[in-house]
Amino acid sequence: SAAAVEWDRRKQYGEESNALDELMQYQGLEEVKQFFLDVKSKVEICKEQDPDGTMNILSLERFNVVFQGNPGTGKTTVARLYAKFLYDEEILDSEYIEETSGAQLALEGARGIQRIIGNIKGDEGGGVIFIDEAYQLMADHTDRGGKQALDIILTALENNIGGVAAVFVGYKDEMIPFFEHNPGLESRIPYTINFADFDDGELWNIFTDKLRKQYKGRMRVEGSLDGLYVRIAIRRLAQCRGSRGFGNARTVENLLARIRQRQAQRLTREKIKSRDQIPDCFFFTQEDLIGPNPSVTARECPAWIELQGLIGLDEVKQSTERLIGMLELNYQRELREEPPLKFSLNQVFVGAPGTGKTTVAKLYGQILSDLGYLSRGDIILKTPADFVGNCVGMSEAKTKMILESTVGKVLVIDEAYMLDAGDSQKNQDQFKTGIIDTIVSMTQGVPGEDRCIILIGYKDKIRDLFQNANPGLSRRFPVNNPFHFTNFTIDQLIHILRLKMSDDGLVCTTDAIDAARDLLMQALMRPDFTNAGEVNSVLTTAKMNYETRLSQLSLEEKLTVTVLEAVDVDPEFFQRGAMEPARDKTLEGLVDSCILDQLVSYQRSYYMAKKLKLDPRSLVSTNFIFKGPPGTGKKTTARHMSKIFYDMGFVSSKEVVECSATDLIGQYVGHTAPKTRKRLQESLGRVLIISESGRLVSGSFEAEAVKELLQFLADPSNHGRMVIILTGSTADMNKLLAQYPTLSGLFPEEITFTEIPPDNCIKMLLQDLESSVPGIKTDALRDTSSEDYAKVRNLFGTLTAQQSWSNARDIKNLAKQVIRRFISTIEPSDSQHEFSVTCSDVAETLKLMVTLRRNRSRASGADRRSNAP
Repeated sequence: SAAAVEWDRRKQYGEESNALDELMQYQGLEEVKQFFLDVKSKVEICKEQDPDGTMNILSLERFNVVFQGNPGTGKTTVARLYAKFLYDEEILDSEYIEETSGAQLALEGARGIQRIIGNIKGDEGGGVIFIDEAYQLMADHTDRGGKQALDIILTALENNIGGVAAVFVGYKDEMIPFFEHNPGLESRIPYTINFADFDDGELWNIFTDKLRKQYKGRMRVEGSLDGLYVRIAIRRLAQCRGSRGFGNARTVENLLARIRQRQAQRLTREKIKSRDQIPDCFFFTQEDLIGPNPSVTARECPAWIELQGLIGLDEVKQSTERLIGMLELNYQRELREEPPLKFSLNQVFVGAPGTGKTTVAKLYGQILSDLGYLSRGDIILKTPADFVGNCVGMSEAKTKMILESTVGKVLVIDEAYMLDAGDSQKNQDQFKTGIIDTIVSMTQGVPGEDRCIILIGYKDKIRDLFQNANPGLSRRFPVNNPFHFTNFTIDQLIHILRLKMSDDGLVCTTDAIDAARDLLMQALMRPDFTNAGEVNSVLTTAKMNYETRLSQLSLEEKLTVTVLEAVDVDPEFFQRGAMEPARDKTLEGLVDSCILDQLVSYQRSYYMAKKLKLDPRSLVSTNFIFKGPPGTGKKTTARHMSKIFYDMGFVSSKEVVECSATDLIGQYVGHTAPKTRKRLQESLGRVLIISESGRLVSGSFEAEAVKELLQFLADPSNHGRMVIILTGSTADMNKLLAQYPTLSGLFPEEITFTEIPPDNCIKMLLQDLESSVPGIKTDALRDTSSEDYAKVRNLFGTLTAQQSWSNARDIKNLAKQVIRRFISTIEPSDSQHEFSVTCSDVAETLKLMVTLRRNRSRASGADRRSNAP
């Protein structure tokens, strides 16, 4: 180096320094070596200017210095040499050095600093304070304790110029707040020296020097020390050069440790294969130096074999195959001394719970470890809560600690989407922003990094995380090509169930498997479906029911009951299977009989399919159009259908989700699609009724809602997971289906609701009256041959012809008015009154309603219904 040449020249003129002689033996450190030479030059000139020391020139000089650089560049070693150098040059009275850290000083405060200064001055007469990670003095979580400690240190240094010097050590970027703390800091610490990362040649020299020293020159290397395989190993190390945390000499030590480990594994295998021959333990092979060929070794390692044996996960297995292919390609490129293609060992796992993400993460890490890309391969599972601190700056510190402790391992961050700090255009969560920024600054995402981080979460939420985060995060994780963990199919779930039962030593009947299949099919529809977790739930319930059944038997009977039966899995299994299609009597009189027949036909199709061993889902539709005038029973029928489809196992809950078309519409551009998607996702496993669907005919926001609905229904993963019913007037629904032909194809079943006939209106009125006033007498309205009945019937006919007529809704209002009319005739003091409704009461109330509706119709210019079917 230029510095070494200069020192050799100066030594020829009589200059001496043991510290400089030792420093010049180290690899690299050119800037450091020049700094030492410059300090020596200053000392020599000062001595010439003040030969007898009366001017005290040197005693007025400050020799405090900042060492900036990555680990393994020799900062601590050089700091010790610096103390020795200052002593040799008679700048300090001792070469004593007191080592501490910024975090320790911030913790101990003034008392700790006084102790250190006392040790240096009292016992040694002078020396150097070495403060590692000095930037920790500026950390926000120190509550100004670190900043106060720095001020005390600077004061102590000023009071002891010529007796005490300080070396502050840290990363370059993190030392910026250190210098910004006090404007006068740079004048008190006049020197800042950068310790550059070692280049390839210097890393090679460190490697060969360590190899020769450790084995005393006996270790031989395939292809020689300056051969191809050593060059490849060094180039892999150098891939992370320049990144924060690159270990330099320590990285070389880790490389040697991995080489020794691979050699030990190889020699052990060779000893087992051939007991007669003693393998050469002083020889590093190609496999020892750069690892085995990935394409061969990967398919032989137990983790790979176990991954291939997992149920399902076809996409994950294909992604792993592609990764192995990339590793093999790069291995061959390295052998040809071509630059390897850049890719990241870090991965993004997206999918629902219970799909094996954590299991695959363990196997993935073990495969990388077996291939030599990770030094350990342990899996460390963390959640976002493990990274978040309780004050500003603490999150960064916790993140750094986690990352440093997981070098050589697989760090799995489950539910990683919770690190999303929010929209970058708005106020972001600074704690989470600090975590992401720390991950970006401390990782590079290259194979030689000896680190693998796996982010786990739902696809859409993980996508939002990357969109809102530091752009550098996307360069370190393959967010556009994640590992997709799809939901298990029903057959795969049954396979998992059988395996778990086998592991538990359980046997079951065929009916029990059928019962489990039905339960899992229902669970599969829910938005919170947990895949293998649902299997565990079914099996746990079956075991509990089995134990309950056994507890009711005698000891002799218990010995004969050794098989899980269908009633253990689902106590209602046989009851549901025995149910025959039949009309629901509660709907009679409320909706047309042909509609009731249509509902029964769905049940009959289901039960006949089951009987013939066919798939009922291929015969019974789950998307319906209900059209007709208001109040004709569309919602009532839809609610009843939830029970029908629940009994058939098409939905996982009898709960009905109701919303209107207006509830799907957003408030601004881009708001409708996610709002509609959320509503649909929340309704999985249930019956969703979208009323007034005809309103979706016009408007850009409405078109966006329809588009989202079409995309949702076209997604194969949503097929058969819910029942959707669109309701509206006949005219509006016809317009909607004409405007969106694709929608018409996705909703093949249509039920038309007509006006409720006058006779049925009277029946419904009677039902409402009797349900509102128990014991009320309505005999007058039950004589269908009377003139009064005909009068009421004609008045209902007049009402139903008006556009504003709302069928069942208006009948309910009419019932309320009849009851109020009756109550108004009762005296408050009359305690012996009889609840009785006459035809005249109903007729008079109907006349008032007819008059009111006619007046309103004339005012609006409408006198006939326009939405009749």
